Amino acid sequence: MSTPMDTSDGEPIVSNADRNRLAQEESLSEFSKLDAIMEPTTAAFVDQYLEAGGVPLNVMNLLVQSYEGLAAMANTVDRDIRNAYNSTNQAALLEPISRKIVESFDAVKADEEFSNTQQLPVYILDMIPHQVWRKTIYRLSERYPKSEMLGAALQKVADEGFQAELTSLNSASLHTHVFYSLLVECIENVAPATDETLNERISELISTVCRSEQAYFMAQYVLVHARQKLGPQAIGLRRIEEELERHMLDKYDRPQLAVHMRLLLDGCAVGGDDAVANALVSIIQNSYAAPGDVTALYRHYHDALAAGQPTSLAYMLRSERIMMLLVEQMFGHLWESTVEDTRMALVDKYIWLLAYATLSVDDQSDTVDQTQLEQLITQMKDVRQLPVRPIQTTLNQVIRKVIEWVRVPILARVVLMWVRDIISYDNFTYYDTYFKSCEVPVPLLLLEEIAFCQPLLKPLVFDAYRESFESKIPGFAADRQIRLQKVVINRIAVLVQLDYALP
Repeated sequence: MSTPMDTSDGEPIVSNADRNRLAQEESLSEFSKLDAIMEPTTAAFVDQYLEAGGVPLNVMNLLVQSYEGLAAMANTVDRDIRNAYNSTNQAALLEPISRKIVESFDAVKADEEFSNTQQLPVYILDMIPHQVWRKTIYRLSERYPKSEMLGAALQKVADEGFQAELTSLNSASLHTHVFYSLLVECIENVAPATDETLNERISELISTVCRSEQAYFMAQYVLVHARQKLGPQAIGLRRIEEELERHMLDKYDRPQLAVHMRLLLDGCAVGGDDAVANALVSIIQNSYAAPGDVTALYRHYHDALAAGQPTSLAYMLRSERIMMLLVEQMFGHLWESTVEDTRMALVDKYIWLLAYATLSVDDQSDTVDQTQLEQLITQMKDVRQLPVRPIQTTLNQVIRKVIEWVRVPILARVVLMWVRDIISYDNFTYYDTYFKSCEVPVPLLLLEEIAFCQPLLKPLVFDAYRESFESKIPGFAADRQIRLQKVVINRIAVLVQLDYALP
């Protein structure tokens, strides 16, 4: 509803009689509107009308004639519905009202009024403190994502402390001022997280950022820019970037999008003459480390290390997506029915590249110690010689070496996959052959050792335990199955003692 006419010096000069006539006409027009008596500005219009010489009886007649009592009727319907269902919840009435507001909302008119006043309407300010009406604002913003007034309303909602409610809105990313405030708050929540708590703390950031390609690119741009400004202090931001990239790759299955964005943000030409960038993109897109790509990467990083020169894109070489492809191709013969590539020239390059990626911590070649590199390469070659699904006596013979290897994170990951295959091969035949009473099977003890030495692998160790617990082994008597499950539960209890638990 409008407010009484302004009588400031800025108004055109008119006679008192004309001024009074206009004031009376404006007031009578307001009194004639539906349920005018319920409007907060009615009292001001009454004063204006009487001061302009209006007849008091006209005010009474018009207010009575325009009164329909919609608010009272709504309250009556609400009370009757709640009494009928013996409930104090107003959702049955408020939800249809919310839908009706969304259906009848005129975004064009709202934006025109907002552009003229540069202030949010009073009704929007009154809606923000109430969750049910905030949801109505969110529905309107999703329906009219380009509305300036609704964008300002979302910013006001964020300013009032309801940022968490905005993370699920697609429209939030279309309003830069709103999206940046959400992004900063989410990053501040993630920043104190450790490696073990990062996954649970990053969920809100993922839901905010990974809802659209535009939001993802904006977030990565902000993170890259902040990392470049902070320098070595921003190592945690790199981890956040990688987690967001991994989620986008898994959710949308569009490696070209995520990888090309990463290369562009780091100043590399996509599809140009950069052999390293092209090789990395090829590996990720094809989910296979082709010999040609590996050779190109090997030449670049090997030559840079020999010359002590800076490298490029080493962090992408360290990404799990690429490293696990190299692991599968070099060690997959230990747990899968794949043909082992015995061309030593290629094997040496694959292993060197994997060892280099494991030891490098940034794009400076001098961070990789040559002695450590050669030692890790030797260990990797030894791990390739592990027996495939060995019998118990053969397994016992390599235990000492295996325990040494699990002290190295990348080798522990390989050993874990090898152990899981030993246990689960051919419908858990290992247990049928070797589990007789209540003794703890050797593979389960190896998994426990891996969890102790490598905390980040605890989730994978738990998955291996769960597989054993849920296994249905043919020929197992019920009491034998129960004994095995008790043994597995005891191993899971050890994981709890090592500070691992699921939410």
